Amino acid sequence: MSVKSIPALISSGDRLDGVDALRGIAALYVFVYHLALIPQPALSVPGWAGKYILTGGTGVSLFFVVSAFCLCLSMRLHGQEPSITVRFYVRRIFRIVPLFYFWIVVSLLRDRYWLGVTHSPSEVLLSVVFGFNFVPGINEGFVWASWTLGVEMLFYLLFPLIFFYFNNWWKSLLFYFCTLPIALLYPFLIGYLPIAQSMRESYARTSLLSQLPIFAFGMVIFFVFERFVKDKSRQSVWAYALVGAAVFAYDSLISGRVYPFLGVFSLQGVIYGVLLLGLAVAPLRLIVNSVTRFYGEISYSFYLTHPTLVALLVPVYRAIYSTHLSVTLQYGACLLLTLSCVTAISFLTFRFVERPGMRMGRRIIKQIGSR
Repeated sequence: MSVKSIPALISSGDRLDGVDALRGIAALYVFVYHLALIPQPALSVPGWAGKYILTGGTGVSLFFVVSAFCLCLSMRLHGQEPSITVRFYVRRIFRIVPLFYFWIVVSLLRDRYWLGVTHSPSEVLLSVVFGFNFVPGINEGFVWASWTLGVEMLFYLLFPLIFFYFNNWWKSLLFYFCTLPIALLYPFLIGYLPIAQSMRESYARTSLLSQLPIFAFGMVIFFVFERFVKDKSRQSVWAYALVGAAVFAYDSLISGRVYPFLGVFSLQGVIYGVLLLGLAVAPLRLIVNSVTRFYGEISYSFYLTHPTLVALLVPVYRAIYSTHLSVTLQYGACLLLTLSCVTAISFLTFRFVERPGMRMGRRIIKQIGSR
């Protein structure tokens, strides 16, 4: 283990390699989780990897931590620009909306002609305005896995105000501790809603109030990074220590050795926040490399694409699982096949939907600046 001093951060322009890599890892982790569970009955998974595969849904918490970190970074980078709040909203809208609207259309066609399901105009409208999280029963969205976007967009809406008041490490820590009782009390409060228990659990899980401590801790990590890591030289041993602590804590959490008395989502946020801070100290190549950065770049497309592709390939999975291969090889074959298909389609939607949307946002921002 090298302990020589190294630059605290490797960056590409205003992009942080560690952040891009974690986006990619988050997308891949959710993918391996959905690969096992979307087929019904669920695919058998290798016993030696089962507890890690079946907890891959925590990759969403990693997304949220990274998102909050990046929003703070964006505010710092563009803080001196005029009309900063308007520019912030333009960037977020044109980053998220074009691809999501593309998948709204695809999902309507998929559900109508493949599943025989139609969606009411009000349900479609709620998706268009990212308001579906507020309505029990449709709170997860008919664009598969899109509940996270409803949470993200609401946080984006509130973020400039939050950032205005909580814009250093100790203020952000105060904000984090304020979010904890809110997240703990919210499930009890919605217990009074006259809805089914399964619907109530889904409604609680997909609410911003339940997920808010994760975003808040991502902000804490950014301000700790800004105060103690950025533009400083740190020994790489700190990166190994933080990443190692995060890995150990995560294994303890999913193995049941740690009781999340502050809430499971909150603890996931802390663990992934520590991981992010460790990679900010030093982008360890086992985690931060060209592969993970590539998947970080296309992570949004990858995230929205993979559930539908997994569902389409279920007959192929059944054929693979009918062979006499070991479960490890069966699951591995399904993973490699699906990964190659999802990667190809995600790259195309990134290239022809996401990028044009971001360019349009930049043009609008330039027009705002010229006025």
